[in-house]
Amino acid sequence: MITKKKELSGVVDQTLSALKKNKFEAVFVRNRREALQSILDRIPHGAVVGAGDSVTLKEIGIFEELKRRNYILYWPFDAAIPKEERRDITRRALLADVFLSGSNAITMDGKIVNIDATGNRVVGMIFGPKKAILVVGINKIVENLDKAFARTKNIAAPLNAKRIRDERGWELLPCVQAGICNDCNAENRICNIITVIEKKPRAIDITVIIVGE
Repeated sequence: MITKKKELSGVVDQTLSALKKNKFEAVFVRNRREALQSILDRIPHGAVVGAGDSVTLKEIGIFEELKRRNYILYWPFDAAIPKEERRDITRRALLADVFLSGSNAITMDGKIVNIDATGNRVVGMIFGPKKAILVVGINKIVENLDKAFARTKNIAAPLNAKRIRDERGWELLPCVQAGICNDCNAENRICNIITVIEKKPRAIDITVIIVGE
């Protein structure tokens, strides 16, 4: 176990160093409580906050905390928002001061890889907001781009497709049944867009918070 912990620590340290070399801010926190505080520390008082769909952010409890602190929050996946208003909220999120999201994979050489159905989440990481804060568990660190693409297609996508089906009653996708990508043509396919952020985009600052849970 000690050896595994040391190996994991080395992987995290290497990833943090690579992210910083690529001009991202990168920090490690031990658990979701520290992750919540790390996010809050990086959101200026009075800032407008937008967010993409993220199980990680939901588990951390950031949305409830932002509401409690009276931030203006544009999060289209809030169950309290009527369905007919969600597209407008999605657009407003892309013009927020700070955009929050998870990420599907982070490579040990400091690249950020994501897969999306609509594109609003990946756009928010690249252009529009002044700052993006991405929160990722250590399980999403992979060795290289090939393994990042494999993770997004064969782990992240099937799990997200199953979650979305359970939450919203969407069509059962082939990847949920098979457990791996089938490169399907389903109407509600969630693998329409894959992005790789290799270096910090010119018009936005990006912070990557790696959570040791």
